[in-house]
Amino acid sequence: MEAISQKQLSQANNILHTIVEATEYFYQLVKQEESNQAIFIFSSIVEGVQSVSKTFENDEFLRDDKRKLENYLLQVAQLLEANKFIKITEVLQFSFLPLLKRMLSYMEEIDGQNKAEKVYTIGVFSPQANPVKFLPQPRLQALIKESQQQNARLLFFTETDVDLENNEIEADTYVNGSWERITAPFPDVINNIGTIKPSHIERELRRKIPFTSYHVGNKFSLPKRMVKYRKYADLLVPFRLCQKESDIFGFLQENNKVVFKSLLSNRGENIFFVTKKGNRYILMEHKKERILNQDVFSKWLQEHILRKKGSFIIQRYIHTRTKNDEPYHIRSHVQKNGQGDWIITHIYPRVGNRKSNLSNVATEGRVEDFHTFLLHEYSELGEKYAHDILQLSLEVASHLDKLYNFALDELGLDFAIDENGRYWMHEANNGPQTAYHEEKRAVNTIAYAKYLAENGIFRSDRILQQRFNSSIANISNASTNGKPTIGMLVGKHVRDALTKEFAKLAEQKEFYFYVFSPKDVDEYERVIRGYVLEDGEWIAKIIEYPDIVFDRLKMRNSKQMQWLYEELSEKASFTNNWNDLTERSELYNHLADREYMLPFQQVKRTRDIFRMLEAHHQVVLKPEVGTLYDEHVIKELEHGKYLLIHGKRKTVYSQLPLTNKLKELLEERSYVVQVDPRITAFENRDDLVSIHVHLMNKEMKNWDFISGYVKTKSFEAGSNATVHRRDMLEYLTETYDGQEVKLLESELMAIAENAATTLKNTYQESMSEVAISLSMNDLRNIYVLDVNPSGPSYIYNPTILAKQLLSYISELFTGRG
Repeated sequence: MEAISQKQLSQANNILHTIVEATEYFYQLVKQEESNQAIFIFSSIVEGVQSVSKTFENDEFLRDDKRKLENYLLQVAQLLEANKFIKITEVLQFSFLPLLKRMLSYMEEIDGQNKAEKVYTIGVFSPQANPVKFLPQPRLQALIKESQQQNARLLFFTETDVDLENNEIEADTYVNGSWERITAPFPDVINNIGTIKPSHIERELRRKIPFTSYHVGNKFSLPKRMVKYRKYADLLVPFRLCQKESDIFGFLQENNKVVFKSLLSNRGENIFFVTKKGNRYILMEHKKERILNQDVFSKWLQEHILRKKGSFIIQRYIHTRTKNDEPYHIRSHVQKNGQGDWIITHIYPRVGNRKSNLSNVATEGRVEDFHTFLLHEYSELGEKYAHDILQLSLEVASHLDKLYNFALDELGLDFAIDENGRYWMHEANNGPQTAYHEEKRAVNTIAYAKYLAENGIFRSDRILQQRFNSSIANISNASTNGKPTIGMLVGKHVRDALTKEFAKLAEQKEFYFYVFSPKDVDEYERVIRGYVLEDGEWIAKIIEYPDIVFDRLKMRNSKQMQWLYEELSEKASFTNNWNDLTERSELYNHLADREYMLPFQQVKRTRDIFRMLEAHHQVVLKPEVGTLYDEHVIKELEHGKYLLIHGKRKTVYSQLPLTNKLKELLEERSYVVQVDPRITAFENRDDLVSIHVHLMNKEMKNWDFISGYVKTKSFEAGSNATVHRRDMLEYLTETYDGQEVKLLESELMAIAENAATTLKNTYQESMSEVAISLSMNDLRNIYVLDVNPSGPSYIYNPTILAKQLLSYISELFTGRG
């Protein structure tokens, strides 16, 4: 096995250990016919085997066994699909597991037991700031002391300290009693702190370096996963996510005493206890008690619990108090040690003030010795309770670890025993506070980091992302035959006329075209599950990141989608790089001195809207950010009345009700008010007529006309609107005489291009596309209604648009090469 490095060998050896453990667990699930959880674990086994298959290929003995292993996996997959559980147990017991263990024995023999002692470098990393600046001093000192004891070196750094090009970091390290700032190669392993959604830099580090920790959820998502897979779910105190007031009242009907917990709270903060007594609600926060009637309680829910929907859970109150009527729970802090096994680092009761319902040390509470406490509170039963909770701590930790793809490194588990002797688990979180045992924690933190580094173990949180996992996908790789690739990014898999037309024309122009959504991206392997049109059917294929992205998702500035645009931008060019959070008033200000720009202003209060109405009689209220689908057109009528058009509905208001309506709108978002010449009375109906032009630009060159259409929204008496769209030139030809048509078309295009160029000169490379909405008054004066550098939200002519866009992309790709 000369071709395999020691690091590869150690890593493969460790993965085999994990596969054996997972297979034994899978065997038990199959025997119990737990099909859902069995499928989940089987996916992990398949992924594990695939991750070490390259290592096996380099050894003749293992190469043959690898093929047998893969055949057994295929056989089990087919049997699993057919629900033939007895046959699966036979394959596992007599074929698959013995083969795995034989391969493991062979690997261990080669790996040997004489690894040279090495000083491992452990990076202590946080994306927000250098951990030296925010870690509690006792924890920092404990980590430094323990790293010296275990012959490891700590490097503290943050994102701005990373040099991806040279595989180096700037880091703080503690040497001979003082801090030094050094430049060092990437560490052997990273102990990461405070990561929820990894940035581009962190994802790059994870591809190269083992990480110790992964964020696995909060007070809701982690217990929810336990409920999904049922085992140990009966330990959980019944709970529900607070989304709607009706759900909360429904839960209170079933449980008259509850506790509200913020998903982000710790140290007893943002926790409220409520007892329902008839139409009264007793609310307790710490030791402060209030009695609320139904209306006041409902208002409190809206102000505190539902202000941000989904930020609290409601949980049944479980009576767990001491003989002295003090609230308590038992905190069990479990960690993985230097062999990758779960152990209990520290376990202790947390006892609160008897006047409170909180058993939190930060709120006048105390800690006690685990065994002494249980013997005192439960006498002869105390020993049994101690044994059971110690065992439960390790069993629950191991169970959760399997549910999270073996990516956990430590957990804080809160147990309690009610008056009937039943065990409950209040919480399971992966960021436990350890103020009273930092030294114990540091021992396992350093040892587990060294274990990952020594064995080259890369854990993965991909199972939490609910995105495409190419390593276990049963689909073929795409064959592009060297063609440049275009990926159409969509929110969901649309199969509309534009997509099909794009696919047809892309093939003619020698592009390889596919459609994908964010859930189809495997950022670990840097591949995509793209959908390709073959013989009239959309077929899934595994394909690399595209050369060009046509972005129909348009969520570049969404925090949830930031990872996606960072990933794709490494290789791909986008047809549009626009910042879609730019406010309308900012865009309009760049055009304010143009004759074609209608008067506008930011709305601070409703009076701003009425002043514009008094001066111009027709206005449109537009959101500062967002599409014009949410515009409100207002026309001043006779006798103090106003016509309000929103969407396909029109409503007549007097001034006071309209004022109240406008106040509601302004409370929800920011708006711009602008003069609107569109409303015209024609044959006993109100019409809104607008002209829409789509332009694209390459590298500061001339604008390319992509498409143009006219939209007419007609309101007949007492009915909703009907909307008609027609080709721009067709509309002009039908409406005006021949000479006037040419002049109007020329003027429309000149104004659209002038507006686009004015903005392009300001925003330059970030603006490559613009949709411009225009209008004409009765005197044929042309005005700009709106500019949208994100491109059109409505696609009028898919065939023309696809053709023009493909032409644009062809030139974009040529310029890129």
